Amino acid sequence: MFNDKIDSQVIGTLKIYDKDSGEMLVQKKNAIHPGNMAYVLASALAGTPTSVNSAGTTGPSINWMAFGNGGSVSTTTLSYKSPRVSTIYDTQSIIASSSSLYSPKYEQEILAVGKTVSYPGQPLDGDLKVPNNTAKVKFSVEVSHAKYAADARQGSELIPASDSSTDTTAVAAFTFDEIGLLSGVTNAGVLEKEKTLMLTHVTFHPVLLAANRTIVIDYTITIQIS
Repeated sequence: MFNDKIDSQVIGTLKIYDKDSGEMLVQKKNAIHPGNMAYVLASALAGTPTSVNSAGTTGPSINWMAFGNGGSVSTTTLSYKSPRVSTIYDTQSIIASSSSLYSPKYEQEILAVGKTVSYPGQPLDGDLKVPNNTAKVKFSVEVSHAKYAADARQGSELIPASDSSTDTTAVAAFTFDEIGLLSGVTNAGVLEKEKTLMLTHVTFHPVLLAANRTIVIDYTITIQIS
């Protein structure tokens, strides 16, 4: 029987854990930017660039993960800011749009080895399988204290060299509480922000990237069609 109408949804989940100890630091669902995601998926299927990269020659992909420290507010209690997503396509890059991190500090490219695609029915850990009509993409990066310090300081002279100081500014510089997945253009290993769209945004309790610590971020996007 021909099915000319389908229902679909895109779900995002985030896990952050310590690489050495395995300690789970964050585990929660995240917000998808419906407007940008729908447009980027359509552009990718067509093999065409997005409007913010109209001179491009290939379709868009999720290729960068962005970190910021403006996703929560701490007074007497800790509260989280609303994810900056919209049902409408932005038509503007992250440097000109309100759909961006509240306080971006650092971006890391997601290399091919950090991307895993699971097909419908594929066995997972244990007895689990990917549900029918469902595919998953896991985007993984490892962030070390040294790499964060070196790369983040390139974009801001306010980033100190170490978090070991008792200075609250130094500690805050190595703390992040928001992450977004980006579809952008990479030029010689550098993200061209004027050609980049944010597709997801999640805010959470602050995580300190302490010295001698490496953390792993697994960001899974689940696509369901029925």
